[in-house]
Amino acid sequence: MGSSGASVEAVFFGTTTVYLSDGTSSILIDGFLSRPSLLRVAFGRIAPDLARITGALARVGLTRIDALFVAHSHYDHAMDAPEVVKLLGGRLFGSESTLNVGRGAGLAEESMTRIADGDEWTIGAFTVRVLTGDHSPGNRFPGVIEEPLVPPVRASRYRDGGCFSFLITHPGGSLLIHPSANYVPHRFDGLDVDVLYLAIGALGVQSQQFQRDYWRHVVDATRPGLIVPIHWDDFFISLDRGLRPLPRLFDRFAGARAFLDRKSRESGIAVRFPEPFEVVRPFVR
Repeated sequence: MGSSGASVEAVFFGTTTVYLSDGTSSILIDGFLSRPSLLRVAFGRIAPDLARITGALARVGLTRIDALFVAHSHYDHAMDAPEVVKLLGGRLFGSESTLNVGRGAGLAEESMTRIADGDEWTIGAFTVRVLTGDHSPGNRFPGVIEEPLVPPVRASRYRDGGCFSFLITHPGGSLLIHPSANYVPHRFDGLDVDVLYLAIGALGVQSQQFQRDYWRHVVDATRPGLIVPIHWDDFFISLDRGLRPLPRLFDRFAGARAFLDRKSRESGIAVRFPEPFEVVRPFVR
């Protein structure tokens, strides 16, 4: 890969939060950094934690972004996004539900853009293509957010509002960020990418048939050279404690890991679990 590929850096902040930059332009996916406790999510009200947000951004010296794309409007994707935009600038891209999260946080209309299936947005040398999909099985909070959502609120108020994946291309390479472990048959056929950020949350509790179909319609369809698993970590604990798998109440991580390892051996596609805050060059092998 040429110098343009070497210039692209990526940072994983847990869950589905991924930062991409080529030194000139930068994109953040979701920007969820507060990670409130399971007790608070289950029984209390939640709101962005500015100390955790600023602390996580400071760990990698992140001071500005051009765009923040939100995959769907559940709290573990959308809750912190408006606060991140306030801190770092840039534009918030998301569904109408996500824009209502922005409005509830006091974000100005001119700093938000509604996205829909098939949209393409140019962010410097990056192009972001929006692809709708389905939430992983067992969606606990379906529906839409119909009015500005002002935290603190119950986690259930963050309805999904529709789910997106993002095909991001750059002169240095291409990657697909697929934030929910579900598939639409043939949705990604022909989308050959260099890197696939693949959600595996709750994949360990799905049937073997579902796992095989998921691989076929997401991985086989896009033929990546590298898979980076996302949305596998326990997002009820603070990022500064490192990443650990979701508890068995929600997933069977060992089963998902074994499936990935086997499919990696069969297909020859490398699988790499990233460390939080680690700066990697996804297009450089």
